[in-house]
Amino acid sequence: MKRKHVYLIFFFCCSAMLWSQEKIVNGSITDSDGVPLPGANVVEVGTTNGTQSDFDGNYQITVNQGASLSFSYIGMVSQTIVVSNQENLNVALQEDAAQLDEVVVVGYGTQKVVNLTGSVEVVKAAEITRQPVAQASQALAGLVPGLTATQSSGQPGGDNATLRIRGVGTLGNGAKNNPLVLIDGIPDDINGLDPSDIESISVLKDASAAAIYGSRAANGVILVTTKRGKEGRISTSYNTYIGVQSIAQNLQFLDALGYMEAFNSAQPGAFPEETLQAYRNGDGVGTEALPNTDWVDLLFSSAAIQQYHSISVRGGSEKAKMSSSISYTDQDGNVPNFNFKRYNGRFNLDFKLSEKIDLAFDLNFRREDRKQPGELNSITRSAYRLQPLFVAINDDGTNGQGFSGGNPVAYANSTALDQTITNYFRGLVKATYRPFNNFSISATYAPQYTDRDQDNFQTGFTYYEFSGGPAINRSSPSLEKETFTSFQDNFNAIMNYSKDFGNHSVSALAGYEILKFQSETWGASRKNYVLDDFRGLDNGDADTQLNYGSSTLNGLESLFGRINYSYKDKYLLEANVRRDASSRFAPGFRSATFPSFSLGWVASQEGFLQDSETINFLKFRASWGQLGNQFVYGTNADGESVLNNFVYTSLFGLGNANPTIGGVPITGGAQETLSNPELRWETGETQNIGFDAKLFQSKLSLTGEYYVRKTKDILLDVTIPSSTGLLSPAQNAGEVWNTGYDLSIGWQDMIGENFRYGFNFNYSDFKNEIKNLGGLDQLPPGNRINRVGEEIGAIHGLKVEGLYQESDFDSSGALNPDLPTPGFGAIQAGDIKYADISGPDGVPDGEITNDDRTIIGSDIANKNWGLELFTEYKNIDLSISLLGSGGRDIVLQGDAGYAFFNAGKIQEWQADYWTPTNTNAAYPRLHPASSHPNWRTNETWMHDASYVRLRNITLGYNLSRDFLDKISLSRARIYLSGQNLATWDNMPEGIDPLTPQFSSGAFYPVTKVFSLGLNVTF
Repeated sequence: MKRKHVYLIFFFCCSAMLWSQEKIVNGSITDSDGVPLPGANVVEVGTTNGTQSDFDGNYQITVNQGASLSFSYIGMVSQTIVVSNQENLNVALQEDAAQLDEVVVVGYGTQKVVNLTGSVEVVKAAEITRQPVAQASQALAGLVPGLTATQSSGQPGGDNATLRIRGVGTLGNGAKNNPLVLIDGIPDDINGLDPSDIESISVLKDASAAAIYGSRAANGVILVTTKRGKEGRISTSYNTYIGVQSIAQNLQFLDALGYMEAFNSAQPGAFPEETLQAYRNGDGVGTEALPNTDWVDLLFSSAAIQQYHSISVRGGSEKAKMSSSISYTDQDGNVPNFNFKRYNGRFNLDFKLSEKIDLAFDLNFRREDRKQPGELNSITRSAYRLQPLFVAINDDGTNGQGFSGGNPVAYANSTALDQTITNYFRGLVKATYRPFNNFSISATYAPQYTDRDQDNFQTGFTYYEFSGGPAINRSSPSLEKETFTSFQDNFNAIMNYSKDFGNHSVSALAGYEILKFQSETWGASRKNYVLDDFRGLDNGDADTQLNYGSSTLNGLESLFGRINYSYKDKYLLEANVRRDASSRFAPGFRSATFPSFSLGWVASQEGFLQDSETINFLKFRASWGQLGNQFVYGTNADGESVLNNFVYTSLFGLGNANPTIGGVPITGGAQETLSNPELRWETGETQNIGFDAKLFQSKLSLTGEYYVRKTKDILLDVTIPSSTGLLSPAQNAGEVWNTGYDLSIGWQDMIGENFRYGFNFNYSDFKNEIKNLGGLDQLPPGNRINRVGEEIGAIHGLKVEGLYQESDFDSSGALNPDLPTPGFGAIQAGDIKYADISGPDGVPDGEITNDDRTIIGSDIANKNWGLELFTEYKNIDLSISLLGSGGRDIVLQGDAGYAFFNAGKIQEWQADYWTPTNTNAAYPRLHPASSHPNWRTNETWMHDASYVRLRNITLGYNLSRDFLDKISLSRARIYLSGQNLATWDNMPEGIDPLTPQFSSGAFYPVTKVFSLGLNVTF
């Protein structure tokens, strides 16, 4: 009996000891944005003890002292944490970039990464939102191999990036090379989207991935997926930042003394020595008596504020999910009276009405309000041109007269205002019906409406020739009002089927789509306004009134389909086809079919690699496909580039031909273009081969691709005699080949439990060649001649053999007879010596003429790369983004390139000019003329635009979980960010390497931005 009591006491003691070695741990599991993850797995390592998080992401588990807990969730990087003294353990899981079961968005659906056979790159939300940018396109810079995002302006509301996928594949207006952008499956503008609303971006680069979009996908496709509600408790997020922007780099000019000394070199004695000496003495310099005006410094401020605020609410149950967000962007310009505001709203509802029926509703709106000084381009051009000897501000603070009353600083600060207000609305309703397993039918209708009102009021301003002088009014005010409205219908119906048969997996998609677009523009203007405060059209001079208007419409009707086959997820096949009918072509030529095929082999599934500890995933893929282009951009009577929706037929302008009969003006019409009813689609054919690999426990990822892209039947305007009085018709008259490759490499790893680091690097290179121009050797001549056998974007100009020296002339000033005869005007020592390389017969003829022009550079940056470095240590994260490009050249002209152009000034880099004592100068002698042989397009004014840019640095700190629990927050992060911080290039001082080609001074420089931000989730 005693023995039993002893055993019983021993049992209870052991139980107590064991109980004392166990503890209860609870907490929450969220993603990196603080959104709860229901159903996440929590397992005590080395045991079968485990649990799952509930609807709100909360969990509770009893574990042994010193145990390790493993936290995992589909699509997330698992974490293992040692439990020490914690009783509350909250975990934020990071998205797993190496997850092969991850689903990515493709055309009209989704696919697993492992099963992709086309060229698709994915950008996650975190890569977008870590950069506080006003325009979403900016955030894509340097992230995707083969995708370039070029920002060449810092204008508020106009600082978006130009997007190109795998270079330039067609001739004509640059807009023809724009990729198709779809937001949640509907054509839209990525720059109108709040970056915080983006869930992911898929970039479809080859024909097999993009062929299902047919005639709209010739230049690639960008699929933007926005955030929607997820099952789980309602979470609220607030994101904000405030930034200070300044001009990253601007033109640097000589001051008044430097200007006069340089001008005396061009025109000796123009400024007497006593004037120069007065400036050298320094007394009174910068006053009306001795002006020293820095027009650029006065126009552009050193700091402008931008701010952003966003609130989003997301969550729901299995039956109903919701997502709503509103945001506000406010961006000031670095010139006076420049501001951009954008208001975004996005509301989504997803209902599961039954096991067979789903219903989704979206409502999106956007309002943009852009205010800028009137005649902004003229203002910036004048600031880059006006001499420092002209007065901007008199000594008494009044407006100076500038140059004959032209004062850009005064004009920018006047009441002149160019205001554009844009309203955008888009609705969407989608119904999905699943009559039986593996089969679904969906129908989507999404109407879009846009209206844009522009009021451009050009007012005068008062200036004074000197302090206390009489007031002089500059010009008479005028007003132009323009209104644009558009409506687009988008409808599609899609059937999906998928089925697994043992080792075989098959999926099929078939759909119908119709797009209709119509727009109308009208405007009116009057001049000679008496009062600035009364800006109605009726307050102007009725005798000066003008009005105009236009309207257009187009449509596209399509059938499309896709079949995917997989055997053991090892051998992959995909086929796509789309048939489009476009209203832009004549009956009989409206329809075209665009097929594609692609194959994939997952070699890592083979026996000889399946157990490899080094190669975790290896896939080879190849594709072929055709894409179309239906866009033809012509030139209207005003010289503006416009999209022609009726390119196949003759166009008549009504109201443009107004004869007078019997003294009475009669409104009439006249033909404007010739017709070409046999015009057909521009077709692009692409072959692509590539591989994807993940090595060393998927820490290292590699992707490589090589492609050939052939664009045929290019739509071009045909030159006709000007005597016809008609604009050129379009015809299928060109063929261009593009070849290139894309590479990317990424690494991601952990050191210990708290330190995560990695990098992503991508590089792309391509070249193109014009193969055919419809029987012509070249298109009409210019600085960028399109010639068979050469590349698109080739810059044609004169080659340079240095500068003429005094020894090249005899005592009478005549050029030595053994040198080629200049053909562009009189020259002298210090002028540019052009090379005689050709003539009318293609051989040197002893004369310098336009026949001597040859390729001297390229307007296309064919080599592009991006590098992203990131690290996290406990609550601190740091990311650094760099990008660069090579292969592009810039020719500077006008005020941006030539000293004293049109009575302008001189930049610092132009000061190394030829003189009799500086014969090895980089640039020719100075001269005051408005035109000169030195200003022909030539190598002297061309500069290598290769560059490396520190695109972004962001340093963030996540507040500790203990602190967040005390203030009832799920997540809070503060960060500091810098954008466009530094650029390393070979350009002259102050010239940005992304300056538009042949710039002459009318540009707004790119800005540098420092931001302080906060992300909070409740």
